Amino acid sequence: MAEKRRLNLSLSMASPLQREAWKRLCAIPSGQRTEAVCRAVCRVREQDSLLEAVRAAIREELGSASFVPSTEKPVQPQAGDMDENVLGFLLALQHDGGEE
Repeated sequence: MAEKRRLNLSLSMASPLQREAWKRLCAIPSGQRTEAVCRAVCRVREQDSLLEAVRAAIREELGSASFVPSTEKPVQPQAGDMDENVLGFLLALQHDGGEE
């Protein structure tokens, strides 16, 4: 004979989280709720474990990384500044047009 365990929950409709959980549980067809709750609990635990493993890996990688702050400021184009290629193109157009 299979051994069973029983869990009794009392949800407070004054709590928004518990009220939402109740609505979602009621949307699951009767007879499928136990399986759905088990899947949800296990999935949350798996996600928590995966998240912690990812965080640990990131911490480890960042711990061995070195960051060198840049002392150079990026050159910001000023109003009226033109790229050399643009100037060359415009000069070429001007010369080509003047030879006609």
